[in-house]
Amino acid sequence: MDKKPHLQRIVVTGAAGYIGGMVIDRLLERYPTASIVGIDLLPQPHGHAWPSDRVAWIRADLADNAWQADALTDGAPDAVIHCAFRIRTPLGKGRAYEKNNREAAKNTFLFALEHAASSLVYLSTVSSYGARKENIGRRLVESDPFLETKNPYGVHKKLIEQDLRDILASKDFSATAVSILRLNSVTGPRGQHLASKFGLITFLKKLLPFVIQLNPRWARQFVHEDDVVDAILASLARSTPPARAVYNIAPRQFLEVADIARVLHKRILRLPPWILRVALAVLWPVTGGKLIPPSAVDGLIYPINVDGTAIEKDLGFAYHYTAQQALEGAIGRYGAK
Repeated sequence: MDKKPHLQRIVVTGAAGYIGGMVIDRLLERYPTASIVGIDLLPQPHGHAWPSDRVAWIRADLADNAWQADALTDGAPDAVIHCAFRIRTPLGKGRAYEKNNREAAKNTFLFALEHAASSLVYLSTVSSYGARKENIGRRLVESDPFLETKNPYGVHKKLIEQDLRDILASKDFSATAVSILRLNSVTGPRGQHLASKFGLITFLKKLLPFVIQLNPRWARQFVHEDDVVDAILASLARSTPPARAVYNIAPRQFLEVADIARVLHKRILRLPPWILRVALAVLWPVTGGKLIPPSAVDGLIYPINVDGTAIEKDLGFAYHYTAQQALEGAIGRYGAK
């Protein structure tokens, strides 16, 4: 893969987060002469030994317009990677978080496009396709429509992709190669270490002595965190044409409930979906919105499995981990490449 030495200034949003932090680690290795601008609501993490002469930090809310001048201090960006996103929607703040996520994304997109960055990479999600009964037995492709209407995470990401399409249609931004990466369930050793106690893997691993099965045809494609970072870097090395590329990011393998139970060495508890719906409807407000919202329960009933091979065909990208290896890595039984 080309290192594209002209990428000398790279902006990473959500830089204090899970994927953002990993991306900066790899960028410093891949582009040894490049400088990185990390932007986040949070201060720079203490756990990263990033050299101060190569990583500049801006603590800001991307939805405000007070960070762009600082990000341009040493010149316009060669590439922008937009990882920032408020995932957990606190109780009663759905509209506010939707607005913040969309404004943050639009400001970042315009920053990259108006300064003619050679690459813009946006991390989206397969959740926007929607968890539906019709998905059973299918692998969704990039041309399939976004049908999610209830899960805030999938809805917000769906709206942001539409905002990006509208921006790209508003004028000629062909100088920038835009890559949209629709991620499936990202996990691995680092992700599990950083995950909150209400994360899916922690929920499966620690909080219950069994794995709940709401539908025997449900399945999940876990994608390893290292493969996600590799996909981001492969997208950075992409050149136009096409001016815009969309890729599902998920390995070919998927795990059904029986597979997950086997990996976790747990029994399966079969429940009708309505029980979980009622339980979450009661517990979600009690926890202040820290659990999975009741509107997202369909994602535990119906699968969203996708075809992630387009990036392999177009960019020569290769997944190094299966879905099972990604899950094993998250629970401490790390799968080897």
